This record gives sequence, structure tokens and C-alpha cells, in this order.
Amino acid sequence: MSKRSKGISSYGQQLEHDVASVKSATDLIAMLFDKACVLLKAASQALESRDEQLFHQSALHALQIVLSLRFVLDTDGGSDLSKSLFETYTSIAASLKKAKDEQDRDAIATIYKAMDELRTAWRSVADP
Repeated sequence: MSKRSKGISSYGQQLEHDVASVKSATDLIAMLFDKACVLLKAASQALESRDEQLFHQSALHALQIVLSLRFVLDTDGGSDLSKSLFETYTSIAASLKKAKDEQDRDAIATIYKAMDELRTAWRSVADP
């Protein structure tokens, strides 16, 4: 079984179907933002309920998504947009790591707002 298949199967059959039916990379990126926002909400709720394990898992998973989004950017092409997104994702990742380490609910909320704005922007590109 390939790494891609193993990764997809861990999220269940529904997500596998969703990912398999994606028509473009833009759609997949929008789905990653959707997942990151869900995870940030879960992290915030876990802080409220004092569930440290869920908080750390959710925040770490969201951080991994942000770092993955940063990793796939083509910054060698010289595109100003790619460079700007790289800086934005780097800033979000650093802020999220700090918020996770400090269990800062307000910072998580601020990061959620930034990710939600980016998600909305990607959705407008994915669904013209």
C-alpha cells in the first residue's frame, strides 16, 4: 500500500472519496484549509473543556497542515504571490506553535480568523 493510500485510509472512506474526486490542486488546498479550521475550533473547545490531550493533538495537526501548505509552494519560480504566501504560512505556523505551547485561547482564535480568511480566498479560487 502506498504512503498516499495509507494516509488517506486513516481519515476514513468518506474523506478518501472526497480526496479522490478532487479535480484540482486548488480544491485540495481548500480542503486542507477546511480541515485546519475544524482542528483549530476543536483545539479551542478542548482548551475550554480542559482536555489537554485533544488540544495538543488538534493544534499539532493544524500546525502540520500549515507547514505542509508552506512546503508545497513553488518559491523558486520567483512569484511574488508564492513568496508572500510562504511568509504568511511561516508566520501562522510560528504563531500556532507558540499558542500551542502556551495554550493561548485568544491566539488560537486569532489564528483561526487568519486561516478562515485564507480558506475563503482559496474557496473563491476553487469555486469561481
